[in-house]
Amino acid sequence: MTDIPPDKRQGIDDMIRQIMEMGGGAPVFIGVQIIVPPSGNPGQLVRGDGTEPGIEVHTFGNRATLVTEFPGIAPGDIQVLFRHDRVFIWAKDGERFYRASARVPPAQEETVEISCRHGVLEISYALAVPVNP
Repeated sequence: MTDIPPDKRQGIDDMIRQIMEMGGGAPVFIGVQIIVPPSGNPGQLVRGDGTEPGIEVHTFGNRATLVTEFPGIAPGDIQVLFRHDRVFIWAKDGERFYRASARVPPAQEETVEISCRHGVLEISYALAVPVNP
């Protein structure tokens, strides 16, 4: 049922219990993040010669931010293409090939900002059709 040996599991249980006791009954933030991908987005798929990482789509007001992972790829090797309500991202170096696509809110292409740091690609842009509050 679990791959964690009983002695290690007990150690983790004890550590969590101590943290909760130190909080004195108040809510305690431990710093664990569990990510459950939306249905239809299984995370990274490996197909043939490439890997297909999932793309997280976040909208904040009249802006959207897309986040995906392209580990080991130099920022200059990443290509991004918007087509109506879809984004296509691909990258290739000598050893790896990544490709990803997703339905996204349409972008004002002149506002697209792309950053890639430590293999995490972030694409931020203004929505082509502003959202009214």
